[in-house]
Amino acid sequence: MSVTITAFKDNTFEFTVKSPSVTWYLKKAAGIESGSSRPGHVVATTLSVRHIYEIAKIKQSDPYCQYMSLESICKSIIGTANTMGIKVVKDLD
Repeated sequence: MSVTITAFKDNTFEFTVKSPSVTWYLKKAAGIESGSSRPGHVVATTLSVRHIYEIAKIKQSDPYCQYMSLESICKSIIGTANTMGIKVVKDLD
């Protein structure tokens, strides 16, 4: 998990905890240790759009993503999955 601590001159501080990275969620959802060694050529595993949607709902609470629409967060996660060699399908058979 990513943590940001901001210290101010008046000895106060701000403590921000962010959720884990998208790659961590994708690897946990897929049940793999790492992505494909050759993304675009070798598919490591497949995930359904439902998995992507659930990850997007979690990431929507992040400060960086709070003003983004759920659809744009999903598109970003699908792009990350593709670069990891994870194929996103409509439904898992």
